[in-house]
Amino acid sequence: MSTIRNAVQGLRGDGRGWTLLIVAIGWLIISGSRILFPALIPQIKVDFAINNASVGFAMTLLWLMYAGLQFPSGIMADRIGERRLLAGGAIIAALSYGVFYLSPVFVGFLAACSLFGLGAGLFGTPRDILVSRTFPDADNTAYSIIFAAGSIGAALLPYIGATIANRLGWRPAVVWLLPLLLLVGALLWWVVPSRESSGDTGTLSAAETARRTLSALTERSVLLGSSVMVLFIFTYQALVSFLPTYLVEVKDLDQGIAALLFGLLFVASAIIQPISGHVADQYGKHETVLSLIALSTVTLLLLPFTNALIALALLVPSLSVRNAVLPLASAFIVSELPEDVQGAVWGFLRTVLFGIGATGSTVIGLFADRELFDVGFLGLAALTAVAAVLWVGIARRSPS
Repeated sequence: MSTIRNAVQGLRGDGRGWTLLIVAIGWLIISGSRILFPALIPQIKVDFAINNASVGFAMTLLWLMYAGLQFPSGIMADRIGERRLLAGGAIIAALSYGVFYLSPVFVGFLAACSLFGLGAGLFGTPRDILVSRTFPDADNTAYSIIFAAGSIGAALLPYIGATIANRLGWRPAVVWLLPLLLLVGALLWWVVPSRESSGDTGTLSAAETARRTLSALTERSVLLGSSVMVLFIFTYQALVSFLPTYLVEVKDLDQGIAALLFGLLFVASAIIQPISGHVADQYGKHETVLSLIALSTVTLLLLPFTNALIALALLVPSLSVRNAVLPLASAFIVSELPEDVQGAVWGFLRTVLFGIGATGSTVIGLFADRELFDVGFLGLAALTAVAAVLWVGIARRSPS
């Protein structure tokens, strides 16, 4: 109990606790919405009379907007601070819910997807920079709490949205989030401290910013950490996109049971992420991350060979251990970046990492179309093992 009490105390003081809470709530809504929209696809297709390719393009547009905004939002965070971007991103994303609700035609829906991607993109990188600067001695725990909030949103919002959509339609299933996220935007402006540009960032020329960014990107620890992250984003995107389909088509599970197990994965993520963050802060991040990567490899390796319902009910939620790696890897990379271009470098990395990682769903889809689902998942396990080797290289060169 004393350990937990000390961990909580390390996240409080000088308004830091409120900052962490409101940022976490904002990420809960934004991250949950990214999973909510795919859950509403059947009703959206009927409403606009479109096919899978069209709605798939809409989701791709949303993710491209999100990824594309990481770099510019990082540069802006260095120059104007995080408060304006976090509050502005939350408000823009909130307004997109209204555009979704009012869209008379599919073009309006595409505009709403773009607007939501814009708001979410303005939120992501400044959130990480704020956490790193606000909790320098407990960044792993703080990162993991915010990621856990996102996992709770991913578990809850699709269920709530689907329930509303079945009774009232998909538009009310989205628009109820508008006032909540508007309130979060106002609270973010209130609780996040105003910050001047760090060092001489605000006066750096574009050429100097580019030079310092390139220098930071070529650091060995940043290169290896980024490689680990892109492998985990790739495998996560592939796994999340097709796990329910895999459980139904390959494991012969009922669709409802498959959806339940899929939801439990996010519930388990919300539990394990803050625990792993605290363990990393107390006992060493390198050992913690390596252990999580090893467990991620084993659990995914077992999936193609597990068929019994009881075994799957235990194994699928255990896949959540891979979700604990990303916040710890993020905290490590951000801590390795020079403060004067921290936002710019991290934003650039997030744009590249999420851009490449988003192809995971396409790759595993190609395996699935050729009835090679199991081979595809074994390939994801192999990529996870490669990440373990890369992390060993980091651990050997840097102190724990």
